[in-house]
Amino acid sequence: MERRTTTTRRVVALTLAVIAAATAVTTATATGASTAPATAATSTEREAADYATDVYGDAWDFTNSGDANTSFTAAPSGVSGGSLNVDLTDGDSVMLVHSISGSVPFGRDGALQPVDTAKYTRLSFSMDQPLANRIGAVYWFTCREQTAACGGGVTFPTVQGKNTYDLDLAASSTLLGKRAWRSAKMVVVRFDPVVLPAHTAKAGTAKIDWVRLHAAPDAAHPHAAMPPGAYGAYTVTPAPQLVVDSPNPSQGADLAAVQRGRSWDFRSAPATGAVRYQDATLLTRDARGITARNAGPAQNDPRVLFPGSAFSGNTYHYLQFDMSYDGKFDLSGNPGGGKMARLIWNVSGSGTPQISNDILTYDSGNQSEVTLDLTAGDPLDENAIAPRLGWGGRTVTSLRFDPNEDPGAATWHLRSLHLRADPAAAGSTTVQFHDAAWVAGSTATVAVGMHPPGSRGYVAIAKDVAVAKGTNGAKFTLGSMAPGRYWVKVTLRHPDGSEATRYAAAPVVMRR
Repeated sequence: MERRTTTTRRVVALTLAVIAAATAVTTATATGASTAPATAATSTEREAADYATDVYGDAWDFTNSGDANTSFTAAPSGVSGGSLNVDLTDGDSVMLVHSISGSVPFGRDGALQPVDTAKYTRLSFSMDQPLANRIGAVYWFTCREQTAACGGGVTFPTVQGKNTYDLDLAASSTLLGKRAWRSAKMVVVRFDPVVLPAHTAKAGTAKIDWVRLHAAPDAAHPHAAMPPGAYGAYTVTPAPQLVVDSPNPSQGADLAAVQRGRSWDFRSAPATGAVRYQDATLLTRDARGITARNAGPAQNDPRVLFPGSAFSGNTYHYLQFDMSYDGKFDLSGNPGGGKMARLIWNVSGSGTPQISNDILTYDSGNQSEVTLDLTAGDPLDENAIAPRLGWGGRTVTSLRFDPNEDPGAATWHLRSLHLRADPAAAGSTTVQFHDAAWVAGSTATVAVGMHPPGSRGYVAIAKDVAVAKGTNGAKFTLGSMAPGRYWVKVTLRHPDGSEATRYAAAPVVMRR
């Protein structure tokens, strides 16, 4: 027996009382100053700490679609031309940091990467919008359920035209449960560019050039609100935007390739010939993989059943799948909703299926290959029937993937599915990394350790590595060190003294 439910999308709507509450408007700095580079500057300062830069290695500058998951916006929006463009209607919003209860966190989910509210206390952004005498709002939540009790927020006056805003989030909290910004780490941060009454037709478009969730100004960073650039009287030099590219989960051994000689690549009929399907009609096979449509008798329960022998959940623990679907992201239980996947498996010693929590799948422009570690936390649905045995430490005997829970005739495209082990190397491997904000003269130190990120005891394997633009590499040779599972840490420094430290997305198992 399985639990089949659809997570309810929790979106907090502004009330008319909030719209009218002029006394709730927080103090904001708004200027019409251009952010275009100037020809001269009289002072130089380092970029202040910024959440997206520090945590993602990718500033919210809207140069790529990953800067904003527009599946979560309540109004049409998209990233193009270096801006996030949001239609101004009732409910317009931008989810800067997202998380939804009842789902397995992966990627940029705030449950995995909460905002340190003691460090990042201000929100600044550049916005061009056409409306006069309006307000915007910022909401924050300490819980994934996004209830009023764990929420707070502020409103701010908006200015017609292109302006830069800087909000002190720690100064006050006047919305929802009035939870203070510094009361706890935040798993959700939502930004509403312009608040409009219900049933308002499109009143224009807000163009947002950049957003920073940053540290407060100090003597070393008097212009902490601003991204890197030249501003006439001063220049802000960039902090590193560091990403450790290798080792990563995609480099680990693939279960199907090990057991059957070929990965589950749905572009290939021979590679997936033993895979079975239920409650789905296969339509085509092409570069997108298989295209299928939900079908009866259980139309909201399409299933992909994988062949294979029993395996160790501790060894093969990275789930990766590449899937898309037609239509918009919707978590309702109505036709067109149920846009989440689910993994279901059996383990040795029990006949009770183990049912994962929802795995959110986003619409076109926001969806990419999903990677999640099934041993990183409890992956089970909170209402899964007992015994709840999970994945880690278990021998998995069967595997099933449910692409969605749409009660309508959803059309979906499954390109691949993998279960991978940790990357492994014999004797030596190459650590790879890059800096999206590269500056000539940068250097890096690469270190390894046998304990998780943030632990002590890491040993440097390369120091003062000259960093080039693009991908950089450093050799990791086991030498006299003990074989085992090693995490990789890279610290990169710019010539101005700013630095960043990032860890690899997966450890590497080093063998002789």
